[in-house]
Amino acid sequence: MPANCVRAHPRGGQHGIVLIIALIVMVALSFAGVALVRAVDTTTAVVGNLAFRQAAISPANLAVEEATAALFADANKAGAAVITNKTQDMLAQNYYASRQPGEDVRGIPVQLQKKSNYTLPRILYADANQYFEVRYVIERSCIAPGAATAGNCDMMPPKQGMGTTVGDTAPPSLPQIPFYRLTVRVDGPQNTTAFLQAMLR
Repeated sequence: MPANCVRAHPRGGQHGIVLIIALIVMVALSFAGVALVRAVDTTTAVVGNLAFRQAAISPANLAVEEATAALFADANKAGAAVITNKTQDMLAQNYYASRQPGEDVRGIPVQLQKKSNYTLPRILYADANQYFEVRYVIERSCIAPGAATAGNCDMMPPKQGMGTTVGDTAPPSLPQIPFYRLTVRVDGPQNTTAFLQAMLR
C-alpha cells in the first residue's frame, strides 16, 4: 500500500435529532406568535371600546341641560319648552310625574333599556353626523302623579333660615321640593351604549 494513501472509514448513520428539535422549537414559536397577535388584537379592541364609551358620556350633557331648562325656570333658555305642570305627565318633554314601573336592577327605566322600547318624541343628536343619539327620561320621585306630599314623593328636607328678620319673628321655612330623576341613554358608533343618571332638585 502506498504511504500517501489514507484508508476511508465508513461514515456513521445520522439520526436527525437536531432537525426534530428545530421543528419543535419552530412550532412553539409559531404558537407564541399567534398568541401574541391575539393578545394585541384583544387589547386594541378593549381600549377602543373604552374610548367609545368614554366619548359617549360627554353627549349626555345635552340631555342634562335640556332637562334642567325644562324643569326649572331659572335655568331656562329663551324659547325652550317648559314643563308647566309638574304634577302631571308631559310626554312631549319626556317627563313623567311619577316613577315608572319596569325599571331594571340598575334603575334604568323600561323606555331606555332597549332602543326599540323608546316611544317618547325627543331624541337629541350630539353632532352633525349623528354619530351619537341621546335619549332621556325625566321622572319625578313620586309614587303617583298629583300633589307633591311627603307621603307620595321623596322630598328634600326643608331648609331653615339662618337669621331672623325684624323683632322676634321666626325665620321662614322653605317648602319641601321633590327630587327629579333624569336617566340618559347615549348610543354611539360600533353599538356603544352608555347610561347616566342624575338627581335634579
